[in-house]
Amino acid sequence: MKDFQTIFKNNIIDIYGEKGQKWLESLDDIVQDLAKKWNLSNFKPFPNLTYNYVLSANQNGNTPVVLKVGIENDLLQKEAEMLRFFADCGAVNLINSCDGALLLRKCFPGYSLMYYFPNDEERSVEIIAKVIKRLHSASQKQKNLSEVTSLKELLGDLYQASNIAENYIAKARNFAEALMKTTMKNVIMHGDLHHDNVIYDESEQNWKIIDPFGVIGDPIYEYASFMINPIDKIWKYDDALAIIENRVQKFSKIADVDPTRLKQWTFVKSVLCLIWTEGTQNRDRLELVKLFDKISTSVVS
Repeated sequence: MKDFQTIFKNNIIDIYGEKGQKWLESLDDIVQDLAKKWNLSNFKPFPNLTYNYVLSANQNGNTPVVLKVGIENDLLQKEAEMLRFFADCGAVNLINSCDGALLLRKCFPGYSLMYYFPNDEERSVEIIAKVIKRLHSASQKQKNLSEVTSLKELLGDLYQASNIAENYIAKARNFAEALMKTTMKNVIMHGDLHHDNVIYDESEQNWKIIDPFGVIGDPIYEYASFMINPIDKIWKYDDALAIIENRVQKFSKIADVDPTRLKQWTFVKSVLCLIWTEGTQNRDRLELVKLFDKISTSVVS
């Protein structure tokens, strides 16, 4: 088998078992077929792969592109639809798609918001607030909402059987139910807008979003992915609580986000992330839940 990055390989096998193993073994052939289909060459895998096989390449000899190959065909096709939907509101350009693969325009220099963590938190919060405002403006378009996952559907995972501590589950459920009842408007969101999903494109002198999941619901939920990230780092800082509180106050000031709702949605998102990775090496997610348990407050009325 190809010498894949350890985290990527383990993630695929942990989640998909034998199906994942076979998919990893077939990746070389899949990529070669796509190379012929789209005239691609000069492949180079991106570092820090997680759940998809992502490579830089050239199309037609000299046009820089990004090839994304995934095991979940339905998810990638949904991502393609969301990239088209957000095309005029900050999404990276989708060149082509097919079952199990996306071909994207490559952004240069392509660094993400992780560039600013932890030394320039102020800058990264300002950037993500502008990105979210622009992204959510796409909701003014006419759209068949059946193609977008409802936030209510995602929250259903809080009621699935799990081995997660009941006090965390109960608190997340209480928050989610109260937040859903008091949501004043719904927008179409990215759904997973963390630091590494916002990259800089010098040619347009703007920030671009990648990997949209597509969720409709309370717009404040969109901020939660940024709040809990970087998942593998933020909880390790001695001043983690101060970092989080500063983010909350900054979003409250520059984006008119209600601090209490933001803290509660963030706790809910941290519990969901723990549920979604149950059975894998997910200590980071558990530590996040413990951290955000400290900053979340009582149920909104």
